[in-house]
Amino acid sequence: MSMALVDTDVMVEAQRARPGAAAWLAELRGDVALPAAVAWELLIGSRDSAELERARRFLAGFSVVEIQEEDSARARELIGEHCLSSGPGLPDYLIAAQALTRQATLYTFNVRHYQAIPGLNARVPYARG
Repeated sequence: MSMALVDTDVMVEAQRARPGAAAWLAELRGDVALPAAVAWELLIGSRDSAELERARRFLAGFSVVEIQEEDSARARELIGEHCLSSGPGLPDYLIAAQALTRQATLYTFNVRHYQAIPGLNARVPYARG
């Protein structure tokens, strides 16, 4: 199995303890990592200090893939190729770049955000009920 990177939308489901997310993550536990931008988004989404602390504790249970120089260069290429079309936002470009440079599968419910990026293996992780 290739490396599995998980997008923010999936991690929000997991953080909220949705049954599908918990079961799916339990299956992948040793083979899953979070792109740095996902960790940032989970922290930024906190509305108060209690939520921020919960986000920090939640993130402590996962491996975070930090951005390397090659990820930054790849994100810049993607932005240059797609920003005038229906391209995603900056965090999504960084997430896609990290998946591409690692030849990883990106699990997301927003597959269409990434469909224009050639070579990116983006998949829906599980059916939401």
